[in-house]
Amino acid sequence: MTSLVAGRGNLRLVPTIRIAPPRRRAAVTLIQRLELWADRRRERRALMACPEGLLKDVGLSRSDALREAEKPFWRD
Repeated sequence: MTSLVAGRGNLRLVPTIRIAPPRRRAAVTLIQRLELWADRRRERRALMACPEGLLKDVGLSRSDALREAEKPFWRD
């Protein structure tokens, strides 16, 4: 799409730039956020308790499990 623009005694066509409005984030209530954080904490503790064989079955090493478990609960 182009627009007609006047400049220095002549008219010319220039590409039109469309700026999209910012995407809205889904509204998350405080309760939903707390539940998400509790789930992450519980899952990361369970991951730490998994035996080596189970970690291998899901394609993780002990170092992968440790890295994930050391993340703070608020981090994805």
